[in-house]
Amino acid sequence: MVLVDTSVWIDYFKQRNEAVETELDGLLRSGQVAVSGLILAELRRGCRAPAQVATLLAALAPLQYYEADRNTWLRAGEIISDCAQRGFALEVGDCLLAALALRENCLLFTLDRDFERIPGLKLHRARLT
Repeated sequence: MVLVDTSVWIDYFKQRNEAVETELDGLLRSGQVAVSGLILAELRRGCRAPAQVATLLAALAPLQYYEADRNTWLRAGEIISDCAQRGFALEVGDCLLAALALRENCLLFTLDRDFERIPGLKLHRARLT
């Protein structure tokens, strides 16, 4: 399973990056895509019209959904603390997604290079064509 970050979805929906589109299409066809509440909220924030909301909800409804529980939130805090001790700051939301991916032992598909700083996190990248 691959947890797909908001950065990827934005490029996908706006058709900004052919490699991302091709890669995400393949993951969607094979049923390997997961989302979380944070991703849904970030994507919903970008919808300007009711039709966009309806399209978004219909597209994401069948996907695997990962919910953050108490332990996942605590793991996110641990990641933030560990990164701060190593001299760099990460956003809480990014650390929550990392904690979810670590908990589920899945890959995280993101365009955000900050995730490379999180030990043990497995990243999925678009294959360049």
